[in-house]
Amino acid sequence: MLLEGEFTVDADRETAYQFLVDPNQVGNHLPDVEELDVEDHENFTVKAKVGISYIKGSMVMKLQIMDKEPPVRAKVVGRGAGLASVVDMTTYFNLEEAGEGKTTIKWSGEIAIGRILASFGGGGLLERVAKKNLEKFVAGIKEGIEALDA
Repeated sequence: MLLEGEFTVDADRETAYQFLVDPNQVGNHLPDVEELDVEDHENFTVKAKVGISYIKGSMVMKLQIMDKEPPVRAKVVGRGAGLASVVDMTTYFNLEEAGEGKTTIKWSGEIAIGRILASFGGGGLLERVAKKNLEKFVAGIKEGIEALDA
């Protein structure tokens, strides 16, 4: 599944970039986080609540921030397990100056889901849930970046 979008924040590009490559900041703005364990400045683990239809529980994702090119781009790669399922994801961020101290963040994410949760792919349920969580994540990221620049 490929998802992509963009949003603009009221912060300069350097501030936005530093937020996106900080595991503490990013981890605390993922949807439904129960636990965050930051190993170092590039590696962290998140335990989050997950639910699709009648299947609800927690998933643990190991994430790594890589391919950093300050203040222009970075990539986050993750692998998770839980609910008798596995998730692999790669998210790319590209930052562009938008004038007047604003930054446009273009993102794309590739998500592969296997086992039990993959059975909800038919009819678009899985994609709708993924989009909903991404919208929550983007709103949290935007709020967090703008709070740093305030």
